[in-house]
Amino acid sequence: MNGITPVRIARDHLRLAAHLYLPPGEGPFACVAFVHGLGSGKDSPRNVVIAARLVDAGIAALLFDLSGHGESDADPRDGGEGAWVEDLEAAFRWARTRPEIAPERIGVAGSSLGGVIALDATRRGLIHPAALVLRAPPAEGRQFVHIEVPTLVIVGGHDPLLSQVHDAMAMSEWATLSVVAGASHLFEEPGTLEQATEQTVEWFKAHLTGAPEPSIYNLGEVD
Repeated sequence: MNGITPVRIARDHLRLAAHLYLPPGEGPFACVAFVHGLGSGKDSPRNVVIAARLVDAGIAALLFDLSGHGESDADPRDGGEGAWVEDLEAAFRWARTRPEIAPERIGVAGSSLGGVIALDATRRGLIHPAALVLRAPPAEGRQFVHIEVPTLVIVGGHDPLLSQVHDAMAMSEWATLSVVAGASHLFEEPGTLEQATEQTVEWFKAHLTGAPEPSIYNLGEVD
């Protein structure tokens, strides 16, 4: 990767710690903001791997610690999902002001609870991403209502959430499901994270840079 810049993002009186990954060359670049799950952060090994692949594809990546996680300040109110939605709103707004980033070509990648946060921020109109990728989100149908953004949902074939997510996605015609065979919730099985990474990168290339969308998604049956 060409460069990793530590940054601080203001959200009310809080500061969110973040890393901005930039490709080589001149911007402005398309960008993907990552929202991690509970117990994780901007240094999530899985998200860092995906960010590196995005950068190789010419797409910037913004990884940040939600409030109360990692190096970010804690929210004195509750630190719950409402605060984390505000964190994403602040990070998205910050990205739109950066000269290195094309403001109309920002996507969001959410993993686990981060996927629910991304859905809620989008559904409420707090952010306007050009595309979403949600990896193993514990989502309900109501959270897909009014989602009119190209959305790829990646779930492991052995993830207990698979049937729930499959049913929830019926609430949005914009959502595409990819089932990674043999993968559990954390995609720890050999080769499964690589599949999820490839699909994530290709989805964002198609919807943020105009590259052709490949037919790489496994739309296998859900029990």
